[in-house]
Amino acid sequence: MSGNRKKKNRTSTQGTLLYMPAILIIFGIVVYPMLYALVMSFTGYSVRKPVMNFVGIANYIKILQDASFWQAVGRSLIFTFGSLIPQVVLGLAIAILLNHPDLRFKGLFRGLVIMPWLVPTVAVAMIFRWMFHDIYGIMNYILIDLHVLKEPVAWIANEHTAMFILILANVWRGVPMLITMFLAGLQGIPSDLYEAGQIDGANGWNRFCKITLPLLMPVVMVSGILRFIWTFNFYDLPWVMTGGGPAEATQTTPIYAYRRAFSSYRMGEGSAITMILFVILIIFAAIYFILKKRQDKLYGVDM
Repeated sequence: MSGNRKKKNRTSTQGTLLYMPAILIIFGIVVYPMLYALVMSFTGYSVRKPVMNFVGIANYIKILQDASFWQAVGRSLIFTFGSLIPQVVLGLAIAILLNHPDLRFKGLFRGLVIMPWLVPTVAVAMIFRWMFHDIYGIMNYILIDLHVLKEPVAWIANEHTAMFILILANVWRGVPMLITMFLAGLQGIPSDLYEAGQIDGANGWNRFCKITLPLLMPVVMVSGILRFIWTFNFYDLPWVMTGGGPAEATQTTPIYAYRRAFSSYRMGEGSAITMILFVILIIFAAIYFILKKRQDKLYGVDM
């Protein structure tokens, strides 16, 4: 008995030692910077005045009263929902198509459809910048050749079209992830239900509305919330593709925080913005975990 206890303790100690490198890395690149930003958000620290003087919640009050902050939040919501809705619709449609029993070369198509997700964000941004370039872009060439346009359009340099192109790039890159999640959910639906529906005389649309959509809805909700969190906090694609321009037309909240901290050199205020953004994302993360728990119970997963 004593020998088993010692062996168990030794195994537990070895397991803890194996954990430590990962824990230290997470602490170094996630926990410590977050705590440091939290402390800095209560100070008036600036590059021009590098003193950690405590100012309380003054930074938060200033940011919440700033119209530019709420405009950035509004653009983030436009970018997020403008990307999320097409991703969910296209992802669901393509997943249903790839799950069709009569589809040939399923493995090939499923491999091809995931390719955009594997392309680095910077590469995606540069590809779309070149595609929609006003002089060299292939899209202007095609649209002029089809007589849709009479002259080239500066898609990314135009404040009325820049957000649309940014959303288009994000949709192209994000759809494969939702296809994968929806496809996994579809394969978990028993085929007996479809056979029973077909016997009862239900057509394809009725089977989709009465069987597929209700049973897939937990996956759709969880995937949508998760994708919302990622997109709302997305910095790479908007920054590389538009830099927040033109005329701040694509300046989302992460870009606004970056500019406040590193362009205006007001690190305390920039940290306060990131903390506000962190709270918003925590709320949606809580919603995600609630929905995930309900989904696991629905599918009988042991929590």
